Amino acid sequence: MSCPSTVFVDRDGVINRKPREDDYVKAVDEFELLPGSIEALARLSKSGMRVVIVTNQQGVAKQLVAAATLELIHQSLENDVAAAGGEIAEILTCPHIADSCDCRKPKTGLFVEAQRLHPEIDFADSVVIGDSQSDLDAAMAIGAAAIHVTSAPGDGLSPVQVESLAAAAEILLEERND
Repeated sequence: MSCPSTVFVDRDGVINRKPREDDYVKAVDEFELLPGSIEALARLSKSGMRVVIVTNQQGVAKQLVAAATLELIHQSLENDVAAAGGEIAEILTCPHIADSCDCRKPKTGLFVEAQRLHPEIDFADSVVIGDSQSDLDAAMAIGAAAIHVTSAPGDGLSPVQVESLAAAAEILLEERND
């Protein structure tokens, strides 16, 4: 895997602790960051890679998470990364119910929107870091590399598997330094 210019990062289960199935992060104080995730995002950004968060958040459409609360959570995330010396280029969210739009991963709408906002994004020179099959499928659909964050490496879902965003960042930063 060559060093990408853009890193697309899933949110729940990669940056923060994933809520149990059919639950959502509904408040800023429920947004529990995973160890090393802020530092990893900052390091990627400081190395010159564009960091774009792409996240499915259908809790908004289900009226379980207020859109304003989601914005506060994302502002907090951006502030934390900035305090660590990095920058998130964009946080793009699909707030829709599954199968009702073109932006919910594994569909590619969020990625196309990122490219519209940053025309220099080349999907072939990008990587998607995610913890779900939909993230891996989206990477394949746009022609990007994928890194699978999983607690069960060796499941065969992706050729590159790591246990954390920090480990994924380490791989990408090693590539940058080679």
